[in-house]
Amino acid sequence: MKKLLLGLLLLLALTACDGQSTPEPPESEGVMCVLTEPVPPDRDGLHIFVEREVYAPSLTTFTYFIYNHTDETVEFGEDYRIQRLADDGAWVDLTPRENWGFTRIGLILKPGGEMSGTCTLDRYEEMPEPGSYRLVKPLGDREAEALFALGDSPYTVETPYGFGPLEDLPEDYRAASADCVVFLKNGMKNPENLEAFLHKSRLGAPCQLRTVRYRGDGTPIITDVIYENGHFLRRERRDGAIMEQRFSYLVTDGQDLYLSNGADWASGEKYRDSRAPLIPVEVPAELINAVESATADRLEGNFTRCLVWSRDGAWSAGLTDTPTEFSVSWQKPGEGNWGEVHDLRNWDGLETAITGLSWREDGTLLLNCETAGGGSGTLCFDPEAKRLTTVELCGLPLAEDGQ
Repeated sequence: MKKLLLGLLLLLALTACDGQSTPEPPESEGVMCVLTEPVPPDRDGLHIFVEREVYAPSLTTFTYFIYNHTDETVEFGEDYRIQRLADDGAWVDLTPRENWGFTRIGLILKPGGEMSGTCTLDRYEEMPEPGSYRLVKPLGDREAEALFALGDSPYTVETPYGFGPLEDLPEDYRAASADCVVFLKNGMKNPENLEAFLHKSRLGAPCQLRTVRYRGDGTPIITDVIYENGHFLRRERRDGAIMEQRFSYLVTDGQDLYLSNGADWASGEKYRDSRAPLIPVEVPAELINAVESATADRLEGNFTRCLVWSRDGAWSAGLTDTPTEFSVSWQKPGEGNWGEVHDLRNWDGLETAITGLSWREDGTLLLNCETAGGGSGTLCFDPEAKRLTTVELCGLPLAEDGQ
């Protein structure tokens, strides 16, 4: 546990690997590809770091981290400014675009706490170009600064985490072992990279993990797990085909880690969730404990017990402990968000509980329900039209559409 805590507190960097690495024979059943970044400081003080040292100019949105290594609680907002180093050596503020402001929100970072945020060059008039930059962030009664640069970098708008797309990887893809977490029969090498992914996703920071499993025929199974916009996208390439699934949470059964739409293991069981393993091998106990702790924190004050995402990741639908209630939300970065809650008691009065949710290819939401008298039914909700219709009722007369 001591090793895990050290990794979680001092190592906060997403890992990435170059898909063009020199082929070499696999050493194990699975590999996680990663490139490490500088670790945050262990000294006292209030610190801020931009995730990468150098980004390509095409990538204009960046993740930063704040570390409160003081004995005081710090209060601040979303505001920041970005400066560029001029030819004369002076730091010059970039010019904000008109009608671009910050949401009024109060953030609190307690002693020993960590927090992630994002900043973007899109809010400024100046075009991104190679050079040295500085993020300036007001934190309470002081300002913190973090340096970064635009230039030659594997972190581009097409590859924001340094990974090449699954579609572009060679059939006999091999990862350089020096940049990977390797799963051997006698244990796992370099587990700090998995720890970093778990920690960053817990902070809400966008990140990506890639696993590679080698088979006897030499064709690997490659799985990407990308955490963005509050949920996980799992993409797996197997025998030339790519399958995608979206999940809301990381959970554990006490032995392994899973991607799930249930907020905890029990909720996934209740709503018959289709879970997927995060990694293909047994997970160390300290990582299980870390995910259990994160789950407990998530459930505290959060009433959502199941959350499913549409195929494009724009729509989500959730269930709470109120049996007949469901929520529907929409979000797109840079475009806004929206959400509302519905209760089937205001529909036709037949449904007594929602037992499952699923999004269809046409963008509508299916609700599996229990009905009075032990029956069952299926409803369809159109989020665009905000219209609910009955698809099927078993054991009861069919309710008329629109009642």
